[in-house]
Amino acid sequence: MNKNIIADCSYAKKNNRKNKIIKFHLRGGIDYAKLNFAHKTIMKLLYNAIKNIPEEKQTAENKAMIETYNKKVDFIDFSSLDEIIHEIQK
Repeated sequence: MNKNIIADCSYAKKNNRKNKIIKFHLRGGIDYAKLNFAHKTIMKLLYNAIKNIPEEKQTAENKAMIETYNKKVDFIDFSSLDEIIHEIQK
């Protein structure tokens, strides 16, 4: 059986892949200083929306965004590539 390994499931939907598709989530980073005006605006709207969620309903991702808002952060974990390498070598 052929396997397509992709990080973006929208590719699979557009191309109607019938083979088994394996999805991986690879976190990146963000540098707010490098965002353009539109992206900064979107991030500010998102930040304002999640910071108004009651503390007991906050998710770990929401809390992380609130803590890192307007900073340069990097969530890259190269060890997460091990699973992809393992799938490729099958």
